[in-house]
Amino acid sequence: MINENTLNKLKNTAMDCASNVLSRVELSMVESKLKAKYQLLGQHVYEAIQEGRLDSIKDDPSTVEAVGAIFEIKKQVAELEQKLNKAEGSSEKA
Repeated sequence: MINENTLNKLKNTAMDCASNVLSRVELSMVESKLKAKYQLLGQHVYEAIQEGRLDSIKDDPSTVEAVGAIFEIKKQVAELEQKLNKAEGSSEKA
């Protein structure tokens, strides 16, 4: 029979692994949001170029919102990547 200490180590390892997977899924979801915002911004810029109103695009509320969202989502991505790097660093030490 396996002793309690070994079972606890196994349980903790499984929980760390599950947490890491969930963090990666969350990162993937946030990166998908970022991609969508970049595509939206690209669409706005493309339309502005076609319509000859590139100078006024910086005043377009939907463009300003997209740029702001990109900025915020990039911060989320950086935070999640930092969290994952810390988790991977601590699991390598174990």
